[in-house]
Amino acid sequence: MITRGSAVDEEALDHALRSGSIAGAALDVFRTEPLPRSNPLWEHENLLLTAHNADFTGDNVERGWNVWLENYSAFMNNRPFATLIANPSAGY
Repeated sequence: MITRGSAVDEEALDHALRSGSIAGAALDVFRTEPLPRSNPLWEHENLLLTAHNADFTGDNVERGWNVWLENYSAFMNNRPFATLIANPSAGY
């Protein structure tokens, strides 16, 4: 399985938050979901942890649709996508 949660080195983030080398962070995906209660990331006051649907706002669907339309137009006209495609050959 490929997840965005695996993109963050949680141990390194924990260390960076504890040492003060970064001021804070926010995550909505994790290596293991839901984030286990035993994970030390829960201990940080300077870390915002949210559900993956934290961006659901009144205009969320319209904004998402507009991005999709922009990317579709870019694809059809052989232009770069408006949003990053991490691995185009894999489709994501």
